[in-house]
Amino acid sequence: MADLAGYQVTRAELFSHTYEPAITIWPTRIKFNMACLRRFPGVTHIQILIHPEQRRLIIRPCLPDAPDSLRWAKGGGEKELSNRDMLCRIFAGKVFDLMKWDSEYRYKMMGRPAVYQEEMLFLFKLTDFELFMGGRKRRSYLPGEWRDYFGTPVESHEEQYKIDLADGYITTDRV
Repeated sequence: MADLAGYQVTRAELFSHTYEPAITIWPTRIKFNMACLRRFPGVTHIQILIHPEQRRLIIRPCLPDAPDSLRWAKGGGEKELSNRDMLCRIFAGKVFDLMKWDSEYRYKMMGRPAVYQEEMLFLFKLTDFELFMGGRKRRSYLPGEWRDYFGTPVESHEEQYKIDLADGYITTDRV
């Protein structure tokens, strides 16, 4: 195999991603798209884990009666699941403060599947967002620092998506 030094793994955000798992965060609510729900068939509840220093958010499926479980889907049982707005003024406000985002906009992040101790999770890097401005002609913008490169150097790409839940993540499990 040829030496891949100098290559960049192109960011998925530079392509259309209608069918890829994503979360959108407004100043008062969040919503996971249907692609997220399809990756966790039949799952009606999740837990959200945040790593404030790494600016990463993880979702993991859980049972409805698990501590701090959140209903992220409508339906279930005999009814097909569909996504729903999750009203969360305080949570969204904390994320906007953490990221120093402008409350006039909404932010969308792509999810990446991750496995931790044989558990399927989704990882969202809050720093890798697409910003949407309102109005009839909806426009999206990517971070300005992305202008000069296509993505992450191949040498460090895998490292950016590794997770260690013991490494400072806020977890909602209670013992």
